Amino acid sequence: MKFKSKNSSDFFTELFKKVDGYINDKGNNRFGDTKTYLKGVCLVATYGLSYILLLGQNLSPLLSILLVIIMGLAAVMIVFNIVHDASHNVLFKNPKLNKAAAYFGDLMGMNSYIWNIRHNIQHHTFTNIAGGDVLLDSIPFIRVSPQQKRFPIHKYQVWYVPVMYMFYSIFWVFFIDLNMFRQKNMGNYKNMKHSRQEWLKLFFFKSFYFFYMIILPAFIVNIPLSTVLTGFLIYHLAAGTLLSLVVVLGHCVEGAEYAAPDENGIIQNSFLQHEWNATYDCNTNSKLLHWITGGLNTHIAHHLFPKLCYRHYYDITKIIKQHCIEHDIRYPHYSLAMAIVSHFNFLNQQANAPDLSLTNLKPLHT
Repeated sequence: MKFKSKNSSDFFTELFKKVDGYINDKGNNRFGDTKTYLKGVCLVATYGLSYILLLGQNLSPLLSILLVIIMGLAAVMIVFNIVHDASHNVLFKNPKLNKAAAYFGDLMGMNSYIWNIRHNIQHHTFTNIAGGDVLLDSIPFIRVSPQQKRFPIHKYQVWYVPVMYMFYSIFWVFFIDLNMFRQKNMGNYKNMKHSRQEWLKLFFFKSFYFFYMIILPAFIVNIPLSTVLTGFLIYHLAAGTLLSLVVVLGHCVEGAEYAAPDENGIIQNSFLQHEWNATYDCNTNSKLLHWITGGLNTHIAHHLFPKLCYRHYYDITKIIKQHCIEHDIRYPHYSLAMAIVSHFNFLNQQANAPDLSLTNLKPLHT
């Protein structure tokens, strides 16, 4: 599977020159800076301090619930603001530091090795493309593309997905990673074999996560198991809601393009044009949303320039907007409220879209 070309438009050539000029003005530093690192330290400290306070058992039930929610939100923000850029090798200039920082994802319950394959290799290369973007098939009960097989239950998805989104993080921790380790094929990767070291890291970090989240508080600190499990559920409801909201609004909205390769495995568009067509920004003027999501609300900048730290995306998005005005090209974006509305309209459309799944396609050549 491959694209027809990397770029076939002066629009992107000129845009890249402008962004190169911006980076040169910033001292050619495409990585994180002191503010980026201090923010990461604060997020990790918030997570750790919340955990320690909860183990102390000296808090009211209401304050305990609040801390559990904060801990869940902090976990996702650690993934957005530290793990995400570290996995793209743009948090630090030193690749070893990026590899080390990516392990914060493993401490949050996800597997950084599978994440690298799912996100960096497959999603960023074949965004919204059937058979390439494995994120499309992460949750089988949700249909977001005509190329996905349609089942009768999908006509109700607009009603049940809010509940499923709340459970997305716990589904990720206990199912997605393990299931993908078992798969031989993952997107464009065929006959995959994972090293013994990666299998060991998978079970070590999953076990450690289960230990510090369940075993230690319930059986060592002696907090009632029912209380621990309730807190664990609330933690993941908060984490899953924030995680899902950010994940779906960049690509699963009205106007975002979904495509499939032809019978020869060729995607009939340039790579950069497809990334533009498949991606939407959300509330890009909000510095708060940018701060929370690690720049993922400026999603077009991220997909066009994944080798730049998220701290640059706010300013790069201004360059993109102005570039669109100069070329009389529509800038794909929604406000946060409209993005949410558009997402549910999108889900309703996909629930009723024709089934173009590969299993239903007849070969064009015999």
